[in-house]
Amino acid sequence: MKRPVLILGWLPRVVVPIARALHRHGITVDQANFVLAMNAHSGSIREFRHIPRPDLSRDGFLQGLQSFIQDGNHEIVIPTDDQTLIALADHYDHIRQWTRVACPPPEVVRRVLNKAVTLETARQCGIAVPATEIVASSDELMLSGSQLAYPRVLKPAGKEVRIAEVKSYIFETPSDVTQAFPSPKHFHLPMLLQEYCPGYGVGIEMLMHKGNCLAVFQHRRVQEHPYTGGVSVTAIAEKPDAVLVHNSLTLLRALEWEGPAMVEFKINPKTGVAVLMEVNGRYWGTIGLALAAGVNFPLYHWQILQGENSSVPETYRIGTRWRWTVGHLGRFHSLITEAPRSRQARRELAVSLAKLPLSFGPAVHGLFDWRDPVPAISEIVHALKFLAWYDYHAVMRRVSNHAEC
Repeated sequence: MKRPVLILGWLPRVVVPIARALHRHGITVDQANFVLAMNAHSGSIREFRHIPRPDLSRDGFLQGLQSFIQDGNHEIVIPTDDQTLIALADHYDHIRQWTRVACPPPEVVRRVLNKAVTLETARQCGIAVPATEIVASSDELMLSGSQLAYPRVLKPAGKEVRIAEVKSYIFETPSDVTQAFPSPKHFHLPMLLQEYCPGYGVGIEMLMHKGNCLAVFQHRRVQEHPYTGGVSVTAIAEKPDAVLVHNSLTLLRALEWEGPAMVEFKINPKTGVAVLMEVNGRYWGTIGLALAAGVNFPLYHWQILQGENSSVPETYRIGTRWRWTVGHLGRFHSLITEAPRSRQARRELAVSLAKLPLSFGPAVHGLFDWRDPVPAISEIVHALKFLAWYDYHAVMRRVSNHAEC
């Protein structure tokens, strides 16, 4: 008898495809999250619970999770984003008394959560990485005697920042730094200052078990949000590149990773050089693309945890395209907002409009499924409400500023 699985996370584009993939093979799935009290509303999910945030209430989080695991008789708990991965790593010894935790031990997880450690490990493996410096505060950034040429990128040094939003920046000139941080002490945690690496993003997804790669998949980002570089809103399945696969496997072995992971590279189209960006030690935002192309990572992962053999296909449907509809809404919203003052945004908006038939064609896979339509509809409604709220407050700020003048 297959005992239920608990998915820990809130992102519909990740949670729902995993739930559907397991549910279709007779595995009961429940969902819990502590970020938003937002139910995925999927027919593939039996029960949803919102539990307290671990950084606000450690005891509340553990009690809520333990209660759900015991009530639901969950055999496995699966993290699906960095926050849930952090929570499981921080409370690993407690949680594994109640169920099986589908991630490596804390010391391994933290190597991947710390971008500086990941980059240094990659460098020691002979993998190209961006030129990088660590800065501890915004005043140190402005006083930095860095030899890095502009443009530069500033991003969090680790993923252990919890729920709090810490932005990434692209600085074209020194004046951009002053504009972004008009007052000192704007941030107080380590940040990575890196050279800007032009090109397109490629993800190598792997399922690792005891140092071996059991399944591999490659996707390329076609469109991102924000348009200057971010998460995929359109992606396409590609044939695995032998060099990228080798480098990814070498790195994950050096990190001693177990389970699913995505190794992200940026490839310069002029030189063909691939530079490591980061490693995501959990299911990735484009997991729906791998499933649509015929690589069922969640099922293979579950079979490994059960001690069963996985029947992984030797190939998959290369050229399969995937779209995150809500990501496109946010992308168009930001482009329209920035277009009046940005020539680059206007150009990108024109290109995006021209590509609409391709991005939203009937052959492009996404969250919507006629057999389970509510998750996609619910996500769109939630996104539209947020954008309306954002626009309303933006207008009110302008009215207030105008009145003060």
